[in-house]
Amino acid sequence: AAMNNKLLHCAPIIPQAIMIAMTKRTRTILFLVLGAIFFSLAPLIILYSQGYRFSWNEKQFSKVGAFYLSIIPTRAEVLVNEKSIGKTARVLGTTLTKDLSPGVYSVRVQKQGYHSWEKRLEIFPKQVTEVKHITLLPDNPAFAVLQDNVEAIWFGPNKTEALLRKSPPAGGQNTWTLSLWDIQKNAEYPLLESSRAQDEIWNIEWTLDPDSFLLQIVSQEQQKSFVQTIDRNLLESQKTAAESLQASSRLRAPITSRLHYVQTQTGITFPRNVVTFFADNQQVLWLDQAGTLWQQTSNDTQPRRLNEEPFSIETETPYNILAARNEFFLQKREVLYMLNQETRTFEEFFAPFHEMVLSPDAKKLALSTGNEIWLFFFEEESEQPRRQKGEKLFLTRLSEDIENLGWFGAHHLMFVQGQTIMVSEIDNRDHLNMVELAKFSHPSLFLQEDTKTLLLHTGNQILSSSKLLP
Repeated sequence: AAMNNKLLHCAPIIPQAIMIAMTKRTRTILFLVLGAIFFSLAPLIILYSQGYRFSWNEKQFSKVGAFYLSIIPTRAEVLVNEKSIGKTARVLGTTLTKDLSPGVYSVRVQKQGYHSWEKRLEIFPKQVTEVKHITLLPDNPAFAVLQDNVEAIWFGPNKTEALLRKSPPAGGQNTWTLSLWDIQKNAEYPLLESSRAQDEIWNIEWTLDPDSFLLQIVSQEQQKSFVQTIDRNLLESQKTAAESLQASSRLRAPITSRLHYVQTQTGITFPRNVVTFFADNQQVLWLDQAGTLWQQTSNDTQPRRLNEEPFSIETETPYNILAARNEFFLQKREVLYMLNQETRTFEEFFAPFHEMVLSPDAKKLALSTGNEIWLFFFEEESEQPRRQKGEKLFLTRLSEDIENLGWFGAHHLMFVQGQTIMVSEIDNRDHLNMVELAKFSHPSLFLQEDTKTLLLHTGNQILSSSKLLP
Protein backbone atom coordinates (compact mmCIF):
# COMPACT_ATOMS: atom_id res chain seq x y z
CA ALA A 1 0.00 0.00 0.00
CA ALA A 2 2.79 2.33 0.83
CA MET A 3 4.39 1.59 -2.55
CA ASN A 4 1.12 2.30 -4.43
CA ASN A 5 0.68 5.60 -2.62
CA LYS A 6 4.21 6.53 -3.61
CA LEU A 7 3.55 5.79 -7.30
CA LEU A 8 0.30 7.74 -7.34
CA HIS A 9 2.04 10.64 -5.78
CA CYS A 10 4.74 10.63 -8.41
CA ALA A 11 2.38 10.40 -11.51
CA PRO A 12 1.53 14.10 -11.88
CA ILE A 13 5.15 15.07 -11.34
CA ILE A 14 6.28 13.77 -14.85
CA PRO A 15 4.21 16.09 -17.15
CA GLN A 16 4.86 18.90 -14.75
CA ALA A 17 8.57 18.26 -15.15
CA ILE A 18 8.21 18.35 -18.91
CA MET A 19 6.29 21.61 -18.71
CA ILE A 20 8.97 23.02 -16.50
CA ALA A 21 11.64 21.88 -18.99
CA MET A 22 9.79 23.51 -22.01
CA THR A 23 10.61 27.17 -22.15
CA LYS A 24 8.23 29.78 -23.44
CA ARG A 25 10.20 29.92 -26.70
CA THR A 26 9.85 26.14 -27.18
CA ARG A 27 6.12 26.25 -26.56
CA THR A 28 5.74 29.06 -29.06
CA ILE A 29 7.66 27.16 -31.73
CA LEU A 30 5.63 24.01 -31.12
CA PHE A 31 2.38 25.97 -31.40
CA LEU A 32 3.48 27.61 -34.62
CA VAL A 33 4.53 24.26 -36.17
CA LEU A 34 1.25 22.59 -35.26
CA GLY A 35 -0.68 25.60 -36.53
CA ALA A 36 1.23 25.53 -39.81
CA ILE A 37 0.50 21.83 -40.26
CA PHE A 38 -3.18 22.41 -39.56
CA PHE A 39 -3.52 25.34 -41.95
CA SER A 40 -1.57 23.42 -44.63
CA LEU A 41 -3.68 20.30 -44.40
CA ALA A 42 -7.08 21.97 -43.96
CA PRO A 43 -7.37 23.22 -47.58
CA LEU A 44 -6.27 19.80 -48.87
CA ILE A 45 -8.92 18.08 -46.78
CA ILE A 46 -11.56 20.56 -47.94
CA LEU A 47 -10.51 20.15 -51.60
CA TYR A 48 -10.61 16.34 -51.27
CA SER A 49 -14.07 16.43 -49.69
CA GLN A 50 -15.30 18.58 -52.58
CA GLY A 51 -14.00 16.17 -55.26
CA TYR A 52 -10.65 17.71 -56.14
CA ARG A 53 -7.54 15.62 -56.81
CA PHE A 54 -3.96 16.59 -57.60
CA SER A 55 -2.90 15.78 -61.15
CA TRP A 56 0.82 15.01 -61.32
CA ASN A 57 0.73 15.37 -65.10
CA GLU A 58 -0.72 18.88 -65.04
CA LYS A 59 0.80 19.80 -61.63
CA GLN A 60 -2.46 21.23 -60.32
CA PHE A 61 -5.67 20.40 -58.46
CA SER A 62 -8.75 19.67 -60.54
CA LYS A 63 -12.23 18.25 -60.12
CA VAL A 64 -12.45 14.49 -60.66
CA GLY A 65 -14.75 12.56 -62.99
CA ALA A 66 -15.89 8.97 -63.46
CA PHE A 67 -16.53 6.18 -65.98
CA TYR A 68 -19.92 4.45 -66.22
CA LEU A 69 -20.01 1.33 -68.37
CA SER A 70 -22.91 -0.98 -69.21
CA ILE A 71 -21.75 -4.30 -70.65
CA ILE A 72 -23.24 -7.45 -72.14
CA PRO A 73 -22.55 -10.15 -70.97
CA THR A 74 -22.32 -9.60 -67.21
CA ARG A 75 -19.28 -10.36 -65.04
CA ALA A 76 -16.88 -8.95 -67.59
CA GLU A 77 -13.55 -7.63 -66.34
CA VAL A 78 -12.83 -3.90 -66.75
CA LEU A 79 -9.29 -2.53 -66.95
CA VAL A 80 -8.39 1.16 -66.83
CA ASN A 81 -4.86 1.95 -68.00
CA GLU A 82 -4.11 -1.81 -67.85
CA LYS A 83 -5.13 -1.97 -64.17
CA SER A 84 -8.08 -4.21 -63.32
CA ILE A 85 -10.84 -2.47 -61.39
CA GLY A 86 -12.95 -5.61 -61.02
CA LYS A 87 -15.87 -7.23 -62.81
CA THR A 88 -19.26 -5.82 -63.70
CA ALA A 89 -22.37 -6.48 -61.61
CA ARG A 90 -23.82 -9.97 -61.92
CA VAL A 91 -27.35 -8.79 -62.73
CA LEU A 92 -27.11 -5.42 -64.50
CA GLY A 93 -23.63 -5.71 -66.01
CA THR A 94 -22.69 -2.16 -65.04
CA THR A 95 -19.70 -0.58 -63.33
CA LEU A 96 -18.91 2.92 -62.02
CA THR A 97 -15.28 3.97 -61.62
CA LYS A 98 -14.99 7.18 -59.59
CA ASP A 99 -12.35 9.68 -58.47
CA LEU A 100 -10.46 9.84 -61.77
CA SER A 101 -8.44 12.93 -62.59
CA PRO A 102 -9.24 14.63 -65.91
CA GLY A 103 -7.38 13.11 -68.82
CA VAL A 104 -7.43 10.35 -71.42
CA TYR A 105 -7.60 6.76 -70.22
CA SER A 106 -7.31 3.41 -71.95
CA VAL A 107 -10.34 1.28 -71.09
CA ARG A 108 -10.54 -2.41 -71.93
CA VAL A 109 -13.36 -4.88 -71.30
CA GLN A 110 -12.65 -8.58 -71.55
CA LYS A 111 -14.13 -11.96 -70.76
CA GLN A 112 -12.86 -15.42 -71.53
CA GLY A 113 -14.37 -16.81 -74.74
CA TYR A 114 -15.38 -13.38 -76.09
CA HIS A 115 -13.87 -10.70 -78.28
CA SER A 116 -12.52 -7.89 -76.10
CA TRP A 117 -13.54 -4.23 -76.35
CA GLU A 118 -11.10 -1.35 -76.04
CA LYS A 119 -11.27 2.41 -76.39
CA ARG A 120 -9.42 5.53 -75.24
CA LEU A 121 -11.89 7.77 -73.44
CA GLU A 122 -11.55 11.17 -71.85
CA ILE A 123 -12.52 12.10 -68.30
CA PHE A 124 -13.76 15.66 -67.77
CA PRO A 125 -14.03 17.54 -64.45
CA LYS A 126 -17.28 16.94 -62.55
CA GLN A 127 -18.63 14.71 -65.38
CA VAL A 128 -19.33 11.03 -65.88
CA THR A 129 -18.11 9.58 -69.19
CA GLU A 130 -20.65 6.95 -70.23
CA VAL A 131 -20.53 3.96 -72.57
CA LYS A 132 -23.88 2.22 -72.27
CA HIS A 133 -23.92 -0.31 -75.11
CA ILE A 134 -20.75 -2.39 -74.90
CA THR A 135 -21.46 -5.84 -76.35
CA LEU A 136 -18.89 -8.62 -76.29
CA LEU A 137 -19.47 -11.30 -78.92
CA PRO A 138 -18.32 -14.93 -78.78
CA ASP A 139 -14.92 -15.33 -80.43
CA ASN A 140 -15.80 -18.68 -82.01
CA PRO A 141 -19.58 -19.18 -82.32
CA ALA A 142 -20.77 -22.60 -83.46
CA PHE A 143 -22.98 -23.04 -86.54
CA ALA A 144 -25.35 -25.94 -87.22
CA VAL A 145 -26.97 -26.93 -90.53
CA LEU A 146 -30.76 -26.52 -90.55
CA GLN A 147 -31.58 -26.98 -94.25
CA ASP A 148 -29.83 -28.43 -97.32
CA ASN A 149 -30.34 -27.96 -101.08
CA VAL A 150 -31.54 -24.35 -100.65
CA GLU A 151 -31.05 -22.21 -103.76
CA ALA A 152 -32.76 -19.03 -102.49
CA ILE A 153 -34.57 -17.73 -99.40
CA TRP A 154 -37.17 -14.98 -98.79
CA PHE A 155 -37.87 -14.13 -95.14
CA GLY A 156 -41.45 -13.36 -94.17
CA PRO A 157 -42.68 -10.21 -92.43
CA ASN A 158 -43.42 -12.03 -89.17
CA LYS A 159 -39.71 -13.03 -88.87
CA THR A 160 -40.62 -16.64 -87.99
CA GLU A 161 -41.17 -17.96 -91.53
CA ALA A 162 -39.41 -17.95 -94.86
CA LEU A 163 -39.92 -19.23 -98.38
CA LEU A 164 -37.31 -21.64 -99.68
CA ARG A 165 -36.53 -22.55 -103.25
CA LYS A 166 -35.02 -26.02 -102.97
CA SER A 167 -33.38 -28.23 -105.53
CA PRO A 168 -33.77 -32.01 -105.29
CA PRO A 169 -31.00 -34.03 -103.63
CA ALA A 170 -28.12 -35.18 -105.81
CA GLY A 171 -29.38 -37.66 -108.38
CA GLY A 172 -32.96 -36.37 -108.24
CA GLN A 173 -35.06 -34.84 -111.00
CA ASN A 174 -33.93 -31.56 -112.50
CA THR A 175 -36.71 -29.46 -110.94
CA TRP A 176 -37.19 -27.21 -107.93
CA THR A 177 -39.72 -26.83 -105.10
CA LEU A 178 -40.98 -23.70 -103.34
CA SER A 179 -41.72 -24.42 -99.68
CA LEU A 180 -42.87 -22.50 -96.64
CA TRP A 181 -40.33 -22.95 -93.85
CA ASP A 182 -41.32 -22.66 -90.17
CA ILE A 183 -38.04 -21.47 -88.69
CA GLN A 184 -38.86 -22.19 -85.05
CA LYS A 185 -40.00 -25.77 -85.75
CA ASN A 186 -37.53 -26.26 -88.64
CA ALA A 187 -40.42 -27.76 -90.61
CA GLU A 188 -41.25 -27.13 -94.27
CA TYR A 189 -44.47 -27.31 -96.26
CA PRO A 190 -44.29 -27.62 -100.09
CA LEU A 191 -46.31 -24.99 -101.95
CA LEU A 192 -45.21 -25.33 -105.59
CA GLU A 193 -43.18 -27.79 -107.61
CA SER A 194 -41.77 -26.79 -110.98
CA SER A 195 -41.95 -29.39 -113.72
CA ARG A 196 -39.27 -27.61 -115.80
CA ALA A 197 -35.79 -26.68 -114.68
CA GLN A 198 -35.93 -23.71 -117.09
CA ASP A 199 -38.66 -22.08 -114.98
CA GLU A 200 -37.19 -19.26 -112.87
CA ILE A 201 -38.59 -17.36 -109.90
CA TRP A 202 -38.26 -13.76 -111.00
CA ASN A 203 -39.71 -12.12 -107.90
CA ILE A 204 -41.30 -12.97 -104.57
CA GLU A 205 -42.88 -10.24 -102.51
CA TRP A 206 -44.69 -10.76 -99.25
CA THR A 207 -47.98 -8.90 -99.01
CA LEU A 208 -49.19 -6.59 -96.29
CA ASP A 209 -50.93 -9.72 -95.03
CA PRO A 210 -48.40 -12.42 -93.94
CA ASP A 211 -50.83 -15.11 -95.11
CA SER A 212 -50.13 -14.47 -98.81
CA PHE A 213 -47.36 -13.41 -101.15
CA LEU A 214 -46.79 -12.33 -104.75
CA LEU A 215 -45.07 -14.94 -106.91
CA GLN A 216 -43.70 -14.04 -110.35
CA ILE A 217 -42.25 -16.80 -112.54
CA VAL A 218 -40.60 -16.70 -115.94
CA SER A 219 -41.60 -19.82 -117.86
CA GLN A 220 -40.77 -20.39 -121.52
CA GLU A 221 -39.79 -16.69 -121.84
CA GLN A 222 -43.19 -15.59 -120.49
CA GLN A 223 -43.74 -13.89 -117.17
CA LYS A 224 -46.57 -15.24 -115.02
CA SER A 225 -47.80 -13.64 -111.81
CA PHE A 226 -49.75 -15.25 -108.98
CA VAL A 227 -50.98 -14.51 -105.48
CA GLN A 228 -50.30 -17.52 -103.27
CA THR A 229 -52.45 -17.77 -100.14
CA ILE A 230 -51.23 -19.77 -97.15
CA ASP A 231 -53.80 -21.81 -95.25
CA ARG A 232 -52.58 -22.02 -91.66
CA ASN A 233 -54.91 -24.92 -90.92
CA LEU A 234 -53.18 -26.98 -93.60
CA LEU A 235 -49.85 -26.42 -91.92
CA GLU A 236 -51.09 -27.92 -88.68
CA SER A 237 -52.57 -30.99 -90.36
CA GLN A 238 -50.52 -34.09 -91.13
CA LYS A 239 -50.38 -34.09 -94.92
CA THR A 240 -48.00 -35.68 -97.36
CA ALA A 241 -45.92 -33.51 -99.72
CA ALA A 242 -48.25 -34.40 -102.60
CA GLU A 243 -51.35 -33.43 -100.58
CA SER A 244 -49.73 -30.15 -99.50
CA LEU A 245 -48.86 -29.26 -103.11
CA GLN A 246 -52.37 -30.06 -104.29
CA ALA A 247 -54.00 -28.00 -101.53
CA SER A 248 -51.67 -25.04 -102.22
CA SER A 249 -52.42 -25.11 -105.97
CA ARG A 250 -56.08 -24.39 -105.18
CA LEU A 251 -55.00 -21.31 -103.21
CA ARG A 252 -52.90 -19.84 -106.07
CA ALA A 253 -54.65 -17.17 -108.13
CA PRO A 254 -53.24 -15.63 -111.35
CA ILE A 255 -52.98 -11.84 -111.64
CA THR A 256 -51.90 -9.57 -114.48
CA SER A 257 -49.05 -7.62 -112.80
CA ARG A 258 -47.47 -6.48 -109.54
CA LEU A 259 -49.35 -3.18 -109.89
CA HIS A 260 -52.64 -5.04 -110.17
CA TYR A 261 -51.68 -7.09 -107.14
CA VAL A 262 -51.03 -3.99 -104.97
CA GLN A 263 -54.27 -2.38 -106.16
CA THR A 264 -56.17 -5.53 -105.20
CA GLN A 265 -54.54 -5.68 -101.78
CA THR A 266 -55.02 -2.00 -100.89
CA GLY A 267 -58.20 -1.13 -102.76
CA ILE A 268 -56.44 1.92 -104.22
CA THR A 269 -56.65 2.60 -107.96
CA PHE A 270 -53.46 3.93 -109.53
CA PRO A 271 -53.45 6.36 -112.45
CA ARG A 272 -52.04 5.15 -115.76
CA ASN A 273 -48.95 7.36 -115.71
CA VAL A 274 -47.23 5.64 -112.76
CA VAL A 275 -43.41 5.52 -113.03
CA THR A 276 -42.86 3.49 -109.84
CA PHE A 277 -44.68 2.78 -106.59
CA PHE A 278 -44.15 1.62 -103.00
CA ALA A 279 -46.52 -0.10 -100.56
CA ASP A 280 -46.29 -1.15 -96.93
CA ASN A 281 -48.78 -1.80 -94.15
CA GLN A 282 -49.35 1.93 -93.61
CA GLN A 283 -49.50 3.58 -97.01
CA VAL A 284 -49.12 3.46 -100.77
CA LEU A 285 -46.81 5.88 -102.56
CA TRP A 286 -46.43 6.40 -106.29
CA LEU A 287 -44.44 8.67 -108.60
CA ASP A 288 -46.15 9.85 -111.77
CA GLN A 289 -44.61 10.94 -115.06
CA ALA A 290 -45.04 14.59 -114.13
CA GLY A 291 -42.58 14.11 -111.25
CA THR A 292 -45.16 14.24 -108.44
CA LEU A 293 -45.05 11.85 -105.50
CA TRP A 294 -48.47 10.86 -104.17
CA GLN A 295 -49.45 9.24 -100.89
CA GLN A 296 -52.66 7.45 -99.91
CA THR A 297 -53.56 5.35 -96.88
CA SER A 298 -56.51 3.00 -96.46
CA ASN A 299 -58.29 5.75 -94.51
CA ASP A 300 -57.87 8.36 -97.26
CA THR A 301 -60.54 8.88 -99.85
CA GLN A 302 -58.17 10.89 -102.05
CA PRO A 303 -54.38 10.78 -102.52
CA ARG A 304 -52.22 13.54 -101.07
CA ARG A 305 -49.57 15.34 -103.11
CA LEU A 306 -46.24 15.38 -101.24
CA ASN A 307 -43.97 17.60 -103.36
CA GLU A 308 -44.80 20.99 -104.85
CA GLU A 309 -41.82 21.23 -107.18
CA PRO A 310 -41.85 18.37 -109.72
CA PHE A 311 -39.02 15.87 -109.57
CA SER A 312 -37.07 15.53 -112.83
CA ILE A 313 -38.16 12.40 -114.71
CA GLU A 314 -36.03 10.92 -117.50
CA THR A 315 -37.22 8.24 -119.87
CA GLU A 316 -35.70 4.77 -119.57
CA THR A 317 -34.24 5.65 -116.16
CA PRO A 318 -35.14 3.43 -113.18
CA TYR A 319 -36.59 5.10 -110.11
CA ASN A 320 -37.18 3.71 -106.65
CA ILE A 321 -39.30 5.00 -103.75
CA LEU A 322 -38.17 4.42 -100.17
CA ALA A 323 -39.82 5.44 -96.93
CA ALA A 324 -38.60 5.44 -93.33
CA ARG A 325 -40.67 6.75 -90.44
CA ASN A 326 -42.50 9.68 -92.03
CA GLU A 327 -39.65 10.63 -94.37
CA PHE A 328 -39.73 9.98 -98.12
CA PHE A 329 -36.87 9.23 -100.49
CA LEU A 330 -36.44 8.85 -104.24
CA GLN A 331 -33.55 6.97 -105.79
CA LYS A 332 -32.43 7.95 -109.28
CA ARG A 333 -29.51 5.87 -110.48
CA GLU A 334 -26.95 6.07 -107.63
CA VAL A 335 -28.28 9.26 -106.06
CA LEU A 336 -30.74 9.30 -103.15
CA TYR A 337 -33.02 12.33 -102.76
CA MET A 338 -34.95 13.23 -99.60
CA LEU A 339 -38.17 15.22 -99.42
CA ASN A 340 -37.78 18.47 -97.51
CA GLN A 341 -41.03 18.58 -95.54
CA GLU A 342 -40.92 22.36 -95.16
CA THR A 343 -40.18 23.39 -98.75
CA ARG A 344 -41.88 20.25 -100.18
CA THR A 345 -39.07 19.73 -102.64
CA PHE A 346 -36.67 16.84 -103.14
CA GLU A 347 -33.06 17.59 -102.25
CA GLU A 348 -29.98 15.48 -102.91
CA PHE A 349 -29.35 13.50 -99.72
CA PHE A 350 -26.75 10.80 -100.34
CA ALA A 351 -24.47 9.67 -103.18
CA PRO A 352 -23.32 7.22 -104.33
CA PHE A 353 -26.20 5.30 -102.77
CA HIS A 354 -26.03 1.51 -102.39
CA GLU A 355 -28.50 0.55 -99.65
CA MET A 356 -30.09 1.80 -96.43
CA VAL A 357 -31.73 0.18 -93.43
CA LEU A 358 -33.75 1.59 -90.52
CA SER A 359 -32.61 0.80 -86.97
CA PRO A 360 -34.86 -1.33 -84.72
CA ASP A 361 -35.61 1.70 -82.53
CA ALA A 362 -36.54 3.67 -85.69
CA LYS A 363 -34.30 6.56 -84.63
CA LYS A 364 -31.56 6.32 -87.26
CA LEU A 365 -30.65 5.11 -90.72
CA ALA A 366 -27.58 3.20 -91.77
CA LEU A 367 -26.53 3.97 -95.34
CA SER A 368 -23.89 2.45 -97.58
CA THR A 369 -22.03 3.84 -100.57
CA GLY A 370 -20.61 0.42 -101.33
CA ASN A 371 -17.46 0.64 -99.23
CA GLU A 372 -18.49 3.37 -96.76
CA ILE A 373 -21.05 3.37 -93.94
CA TRP A 374 -22.88 6.51 -92.81
CA LEU A 375 -25.54 7.17 -90.18
CA PHE A 376 -28.45 9.62 -90.29
CA PHE A 377 -30.24 10.58 -87.06
CA PHE A 378 -33.97 11.26 -87.16
CA GLU A 379 -33.96 12.35 -83.51
CA GLU A 380 -31.57 13.96 -81.06
CA GLU A 381 -29.51 11.38 -79.16
CA SER A 382 -29.04 12.44 -75.54
CA GLU A 383 -26.83 9.47 -74.65
CA GLN A 384 -23.08 9.82 -75.11
CA PRO A 385 -21.84 10.39 -77.74
CA ARG A 386 -24.61 12.94 -78.26
CA ARG A 387 -26.04 13.47 -81.75
CA GLN A 388 -28.17 16.22 -83.22
CA LYS A 389 -31.46 15.72 -85.06
CA GLY A 390 -30.76 15.57 -88.79
CA GLU A 391 -27.05 14.84 -88.26
CA LYS A 392 -25.33 12.79 -90.97
CA LEU A 393 -22.30 10.94 -89.62
CA PHE A 394 -19.50 9.22 -91.52
CA LEU A 395 -18.78 5.97 -89.68
CA THR A 396 -16.13 4.01 -91.59
CA ARG A 397 -14.55 3.23 -94.95
CA LEU A 398 -13.50 -0.33 -95.80
CA SER A 399 -11.19 -1.79 -98.43
CA GLU A 400 -13.86 -4.15 -99.81
CA ASP A 401 -17.50 -3.63 -100.74
CA ILE A 402 -20.12 -3.93 -98.01
CA GLU A 403 -23.02 -6.32 -98.53
CA ASN A 404 -26.03 -7.36 -96.42
CA LEU A 405 -25.90 -4.23 -94.27
CA GLY A 406 -28.21 -4.60 -91.29
CA TRP A 407 -28.63 -3.77 -87.63
CA PHE A 408 -27.44 -5.96 -84.78
CA GLY A 409 -29.64 -4.40 -82.13
CA ALA A 410 -30.02 -0.62 -82.08
CA HIS A 411 -26.35 0.23 -81.46
CA HIS A 412 -24.38 -2.18 -83.65
CA LEU A 413 -24.25 -2.93 -87.36
CA MET A 414 -23.79 -6.26 -89.11
CA PHE A 415 -22.57 -6.73 -92.68
CA VAL A 416 -20.55 -8.95 -95.00
CA GLN A 417 -17.15 -7.91 -96.29
CA GLY A 418 -15.84 -10.39 -98.82
CA GLN A 419 -16.52 -13.71 -97.11
CA THR A 420 -16.35 -12.34 -93.56
CA ILE A 421 -19.33 -11.58 -91.32
CA MET A 422 -18.54 -8.37 -89.44
CA VAL A 423 -20.20 -6.73 -86.42
CA SER A 424 -19.34 -3.12 -85.57
CA GLU A 425 -20.38 -0.69 -82.89
CA ILE A 426 -21.58 2.78 -83.97
CA ASP A 427 -19.87 4.67 -81.10
CA ASN A 428 -17.07 6.36 -83.04
CA ARG A 429 -15.23 7.87 -80.07
CA ASP A 430 -11.52 7.05 -80.53
CA HIS A 431 -12.11 4.14 -82.95
CA LEU A 432 -14.75 1.56 -83.88
CA ASN A 433 -14.64 -1.81 -82.17
CA MET A 434 -15.26 -4.17 -85.10
CA VAL A 435 -15.07 -7.96 -84.86
CA GLU A 436 -14.91 -10.77 -87.39
CA LEU A 437 -17.71 -13.06 -86.31
CA ALA A 438 -17.24 -15.88 -88.86
CA LYS A 439 -16.23 -16.63 -92.45
CA PHE A 440 -18.41 -18.30 -95.08
CA SER A 441 -18.72 -18.24 -98.85
CA HIS A 442 -21.01 -15.37 -99.95
CA PRO A 443 -23.31 -15.52 -96.90
CA SER A 444 -26.73 -13.86 -96.65
CA LEU A 445 -27.59 -12.85 -93.07
CA PHE A 446 -30.70 -12.68 -90.94
CA LEU A 447 -30.65 -11.95 -87.19
CA GLN A 448 -33.32 -13.65 -85.11
CA GLU A 449 -34.06 -11.22 -82.31
CA ASP A 450 -36.13 -13.66 -80.24
CA THR A 451 -33.48 -16.38 -80.04
CA LYS A 452 -30.42 -14.08 -80.33
CA THR A 453 -29.06 -16.29 -83.08
CA LEU A 454 -27.89 -15.62 -86.62
CA LEU A 455 -29.31 -17.43 -89.65
CA LEU A 456 -27.23 -17.43 -92.80
CA HIS A 457 -27.58 -18.85 -96.28
CA THR A 458 -24.30 -19.99 -97.76
CA GLY A 459 -23.78 -22.32 -100.69
CA ASN A 460 -26.90 -24.48 -100.66
CA GLN A 461 -27.27 -24.61 -96.88
CA ILE A 462 -29.01 -22.63 -94.17
CA LEU A 463 -27.01 -22.47 -90.95
CA SER A 464 -27.93 -21.29 -87.47
CA SER A 465 -25.41 -19.91 -85.01
CA SER A 466 -25.21 -20.64 -81.34
CA LYS A 467 -26.69 -17.96 -79.08
CA LEU A 468 -24.76 -14.73 -79.61
CA LEU A 469 -26.24 -12.72 -76.74
CA PRO A 470 -27.49 -13.66 -73.25
